[in-house]
Amino acid sequence: MRFIITTALLCLYSWLCAQQAPVATPEALPEGGFYSGRISVQLLAAEGSIFFTLDGKDPRGKHKQRYTQPIDLARTTVVRACVRHEGRWGPVVSHTYFIDEPSTTLPIVSISLDPNVLFHPIYGLFVSGPNTVDSLWQKPGANFWSKKEVAASVEIFETTGQCVYRSLSGLRLFGGMSRLFPQKSLAIVARRRYGARRIAHRIFGKDGPRKFKYLVLRNAGSDWGKAHFRDALMHSLLEGWDVDRQAERLAIAYINGKYWGIYHLREKINRYFIAAHHEVDKDSIDLLEHRGYRKRGSTYHYLRLLNYLRQRDSLDDAAMAWVASQMEVDNFIDYQIAQIFFDNRDAGGNIKYWRPQQSNGRWRWILYDTDWGFGLHDSTAYQFNTLAFHTEPNGSAWPNPPWSTFLLRKLLTNDGFRQKFVQRFADRLNTSFRTEHMLAKIDSFYRVLLPEMPRHLARWHLNRQRWEEEVARLRTFARLRPQYMWQHLRTYFQLSDPIELQLSTTPGGYIKVNGLVSIPPGQTFDAQYFPNIPLTLQAEPKLGFRFVGWEGLDSQDPILHLLPQQLPTHAIKATFEPYQHPLTGKLFFNEVCPYNPHTNDWIELYNAAAHPIWLDGWILTDKKNRAELPHLVVPANGYLVLARDSVAMAKKHPYIYNLSGSLQFGLNKYSDHLALFDPQGAMVSTTSWQITPMDTAFTLSLMLPWLDAAQPDNWELRPGHGTPCGANSYYLENQIASRQKLWSEVGGAAGVLALALLLLVLRLRGHI
Repeated sequence: MRFIITTALLCLYSWLCAQQAPVATPEALPEGGFYSGRISVQLLAAEGSIFFTLDGKDPRGKHKQRYTQPIDLARTTVVRACVRHEGRWGPVVSHTYFIDEPSTTLPIVSISLDPNVLFHPIYGLFVSGPNTVDSLWQKPGANFWSKKEVAASVEIFETTGQCVYRSLSGLRLFGGMSRLFPQKSLAIVARRRYGARRIAHRIFGKDGPRKFKYLVLRNAGSDWGKAHFRDALMHSLLEGWDVDRQAERLAIAYINGKYWGIYHLREKINRYFIAAHHEVDKDSIDLLEHRGYRKRGSTYHYLRLLNYLRQRDSLDDAAMAWVASQMEVDNFIDYQIAQIFFDNRDAGGNIKYWRPQQSNGRWRWILYDTDWGFGLHDSTAYQFNTLAFHTEPNGSAWPNPPWSTFLLRKLLTNDGFRQKFVQRFADRLNTSFRTEHMLAKIDSFYRVLLPEMPRHLARWHLNRQRWEEEVARLRTFARLRPQYMWQHLRTYFQLSDPIELQLSTTPGGYIKVNGLVSIPPGQTFDAQYFPNIPLTLQAEPKLGFRFVGWEGLDSQDPILHLLPQQLPTHAIKATFEPYQHPLTGKLFFNEVCPYNPHTNDWIELYNAAAHPIWLDGWILTDKKNRAELPHLVVPANGYLVLARDSVAMAKKHPYIYNLSGSLQFGLNKYSDHLALFDPQGAMVSTTSWQITPMDTAFTLSLMLPWLDAAQPDNWELRPGHGTPCGANSYYLENQIASRQKLWSEVGGAAGVLALALLLLVLRLRGHI
């Protein structure tokens, strides 16, 4: 009973506290950011007293100072502050003032917390502590093996200097053996109990997730003190692959105002990561790691798959089809290709895979922690036969135990899988793993890091020559690994030497090789493929072009399935020609509104033909977007208006008789290019503009309906809301002027005629 009463009183107290107005957060003027020279910081609050610290300690603790006058700062400092009002503390806010810091092209993450949390000799998370077993290199018992989460203030500054995140957050140490390095990896967690629930910023650009619950500051893992970008390099080489991988961005960290070196900002692999990249419920997934260890959900589905495979010595096509219904085969192949090419011999330990908990949910593999690849521990690693290593049936307990190679070995017993594996590996060697491509990636990382590394190396007492040597090792691996990889494939699968091909296209279309490699218009692609492994070539015209045929092959079939040795020549070119629709000049863009705050953007089409035109499946594009039109019609000698906001459009222009809200993208008011194509890709109409736009609503209109809409000089820019579903203003004005001139000319001619008749009458009457 006493327990129940106590619990009720505590709940009542919590409820009463919740009813009180929250204590305000102090405002800092100026806000944290980047400054030159001394600055004076004011702290403001509407009510209550402000307390602050300058050493990272909690401003609610015993080391706090009461704010009474502006704070004078001469060096980089974190000001942590909060308000106390009527016996209650408000939230802690931190502002980092970077004063006369070296310039950088990298984003900055500033972390502030009580330094004792990290550095206290007994319980600090960054130190070994009293319980360490120093005789073992893993240092078991050290404080830095802790999984404890602590509260810390976190600020993230973009390269522009803008602070995009400022909140109290959770902080933990992150990683495995890399915790032994003095620069520790850290995980940042946004939780409601600290402050913001999410880091609401596109950390990794417009194509990355728009918000995060977790971020990782990675110290480069096992590559720390070496090249410092191995793992990031390998992930960058997989752009466009069917592999789940972490986004990556170089960054600089500060802790309590002190420079803490170069880190790699990464996503954290967990259910939030999966939900951010796939349309799945984060709470309805199976997530496993290593040898089927459960992180989320259930192991049942995966164990059933393994049991099915163990019951068969080899997989026929029917069995392989069932396996493909349980796992995403292309994803698994890409995952294995990456690990094998990189020579990541630690791949047996770092395995994560997941599936949505749905009847058709299939397993996918996540690539991470590839630091041991690209020659980390072996200057001649480019020679190592990692394909044989990853298919070894009796490997050592570490790093390639039989259970870690079982799935690949079993799938390779199916002929179709073997062919697909070899062909996909060849595709990757011809593209992502081309030496030129890999060297360009290495140089890109090197150029970004070059101005940053001296400070980082000095901070951690590392050697510049060692760093340069490690980067050189990466370049050596990139130059020599492909030739050894071709040899390993040939040996393992008992194949003949690959055949060299030269594939090219004329401007106007692409070649797709095996549905994976895309050769851009007008370019030549030198590649090699193994004989007796089927090759698929597909010619794909750009919009406005059509495929003519293959030079070097007697075929006009856009899709070819053949063996490389069957090609009559090793130089093949896909040819294309412009493809114009018969309705060109009959159906065209007549008016465009790229800016109007009242109606949003809209486009007007005009049909000058004597019959209606249906647009079902037609394609509308601009510089960045492509959309397929629904079942629409443009009446004979009539208009169709495509609007972003059909409701607002109808309200502003109630007389519109043919309106559709089918404009699926916005227009650029400064510069854009519109094009209309039929479903087969034939060009129907196009227009473009490059203007200095007005500050108010305006339209671009074709001056006369018989002019070529593709010529920018035939358009005029007009202020106002335009004339949707009506003749353009210039045309109307031109027609009125023409009629006025006609009537003026007719009137003058009638006057002359009347005068002539009058003179004739007078003469006949003898008056003249």
